[in-house]
Amino acid sequence: MRDAARNGMDETAWQLATILWFARPASSSERDWLELGRIGLEAATRREDQRAQTRLLINTGIAHRALNNFSEGLDALERAVTLARSSQSWFDEAQALNLMGLIHLRQRELDLADAHFGQAMSVFRDLGNVQRTATALSNIASTRLSAGHLPEAASVIDEALAAHRALANRGGEGNLLRITAALRLEEGDTDAARRSIDEALDIALALRDHTREGFWLLTLGDIQRTAAQHGDALTSYQRSAMLHRRLGDRSREALAWRGTGQTYAAMDRHGEATTFHRQAAAVHRDLGDTWQLALELDHLAAAVHPEDPETARGHWIEALTHLTPYTDPRATSIRSRIEALLTRAAG
Repeated sequence: MRDAARNGMDETAWQLATILWFARPASSSERDWLELGRIGLEAATRREDQRAQTRLLINTGIAHRALNNFSEGLDALERAVTLARSSQSWFDEAQALNLMGLIHLRQRELDLADAHFGQAMSVFRDLGNVQRTATALSNIASTRLSAGHLPEAASVIDEALAAHRALANRGGEGNLLRITAALRLEEGDTDAARRSIDEALDIALALRDHTREGFWLLTLGDIQRTAAQHGDALTSYQRSAMLHRRLGDRSREALAWRGTGQTYAAMDRHGEATTFHRQAAAVHRDLGDTWQLALELDHLAAAVHPEDPETARGHWIEALTHLTPYTDPRATSIRSRIEALLTRAAG
């Protein structure tokens, strides 16, 4: 591909970049492709091929999202939307909008995420693309669950799950099962949650997809921890952390550390819990993820509180400062709980 680009064979170069995107094994990191994507995009730009540029920008956006380079991902996808609209490539436009929604969801910009998913779903429906419509529905469900709108999330899960199953879309089905498991866990039905996440992980293993497996193991660990199956939970979190480290996803690796810390705290091993929560907080701080940092500081405060109430108080106060921009029901509930803890401590 590099030889083609150097020797003026630009069409061959961008085509190879696209092929190499799809030829990667599911367990490889997107980091390995980014430089090839840049060379392919430059070749497509020289050819003034808008469709090729759009496709490569979309792949670039996906890669940056997986690596937590959210600003770079949004920049690439915004350029893709502009090019897609210019060339009336409506499918590409919807795909880019959906991916932008996923980045906003990871950044907990839930209103923006919901808006982008809604726009994408509308275009996919107009195109008669049932599979992509179901995917957008799944993302809407995930957004609502993240915000703490549980009934609203449940209202679209069954429709989306039925659509993925009708299409034999195993990856989409697994994602909906993971969302369902998280929802059932919050509703207090650990048995139903476990059945759903076991189905999801069977799909991930059948697909040999380490990205899905690593992410869905976080939910399995949460369910096991809630059921006081602490040894199993630690194993799930450990494998999730290992997979995410291999994939280069520092944010989700830190989430696995969080689950590990919560499990040690449940076992009254507060020193070990503190160590893992500190590690996770450092990563979220480095990534500039204020939402996850606030959650981690809350868990860290709870872990250190038995031995050092004053340090815990400092962590809770900092967590409140990071929670300020978030107004969704889940954020409001967490903020109220921390404020009540600080009030009791002061009294």
